[in-house]
Amino acid sequence: MYLTIIVLTRNSLNLVKDMLESVWGLYDELLVGDAGSTDGTLDLLKKYSATIVHQKEGNLGQRKQELIKKASGDWILVLDSDERVSPELYQQIKSFTHSPRRSHGLSASRRISLPPSGVVNTVRQCVAYRIPYQNYVFGKPVYYGGEIYSKVRLFQRGHGRISNEPIHEEIIVNGVIDEFLGVIHHHSYRSLRQVMTKFFKYAYLVAIEKKKNRETVSLAKLFLYGPHMVWARFIKEKGYKDGFHGLVLALSFGYMEALTYWLLLFI
Repeated sequence: MYLTIIVLTRNSLNLVKDMLESVWGLYDELLVGDAGSTDGTLDLLKKYSATIVHQKEGNLGQRKQELIKKASGDWILVLDSDERVSPELYQQIKSFTHSPRRSHGLSASRRISLPPSGVVNTVRQCVAYRIPYQNYVFGKPVYYGGEIYSKVRLFQRGHGRISNEPIHEEIIVNGVIDEFLGVIHHHSYRSLRQVMTKFFKYAYLVAIEKKKNRETVSLAKLFLYGPHMVWARFIKEKGYKDGFHGLVLALSFGYMEALTYWLLLFI
């Protein structure tokens, strides 16, 4: 079975190298949507036989959906430049794509069908796979505060599409979903400066969407939503168990939440 990997880049030289090394030999087609890299990213991608699609920077979901429409693989794996496929996941996907069977994740009893009702289905053929995430803060793995989850990242062409959110876009699947055991290592929080810059950008993009939807600003949103986010991630979701790194992450999400509404007030 033919596998296409899609990824977005923009001056991602230091990040994307590790991602490319983690999937080298796994894919048949590598489609990269690049938004004007000038740091050597494009030269590196060519060494990994990437097909580069030049895109304007903007809505991540729309950019990924454009690549999905261009993909020629039977199956599509969606990755970000700060993600790495674990050796275990590599072998599971490799086994899957080189076998006539399409069920190398968990047992059939774990499969779910979405839509229509999310009920267990052990008969219909699986068309997508969830993959667990292992997130890192400043190079240290974190396990609480909402940072342990899985996402659909591998799906059969024609059975999945990317949602239209400006950030945190999801793959919407029509069919049965199974799950792999191997993980994606996600290095999204690499330094305090990088996190603050990233969350400022996210807050701005979300504020623009809220403005389009004519959402209003209130005192509660300006002064309470941020602290509530910190409480939810650090206390309710036990981010304190990750110590200093959990605190930094909770404060960062609170900063983004509050900033979103302050930006909405002025844009």
